[in-house]
Amino acid sequence: MNYRVEIKDIEPIRVAYMKYVGVATEANKVFPNVFKSIMGKANGAPLFSYLSMNQETKVAEMELCVPTEMMPNGNGVEVKELPRIKAVCLTHVGSYETLFHAYAAIDEYAKENKLILAPPFREVFIKGPGMLIKGNLGKYITEVQFPIMEE
Repeated sequence: MNYRVEIKDIEPIRVAYMKYVGVATEANKVFPNVFKSIMGKANGAPLFSYLSMNQETKVAEMELCVPTEMMPNGNGVEVKELPRIKAVCLTHVGSYETLFHAYAAIDEYAKENKLILAPPFREVFIKGPGMLIKGNLGKYITEVQFPIMEE
């Protein structure tokens, strides 16, 4: 895969979110609860914020986030502001199963540029599956954002 890696300043974002601890690939089963709690009124691309990830077990501690101005109606969904970050970013086009290529490209870029990456990292789902149909996996668009630790 040929990625264009860039450093971006990401503005703070107000999100409705729920905490999730479990196998990362299973998070999409509970993610619709966040949308339901704000009656689907998102004002930006949904994202997963990974606080930690066990590479062997694939168990992650995550926040499942949807940008919104709405107040969620419970169900374990809360509101917070994700802070401004400077991050190494790239856009991945394709299925989530091939996202590991994006992570490898970011790791390589960080090593070459002597950058220290710090969690939480984010996957921003610019285009993904709809609520009812999966859509074309090859056309999914995900921006991966890894915060850079400031000196």
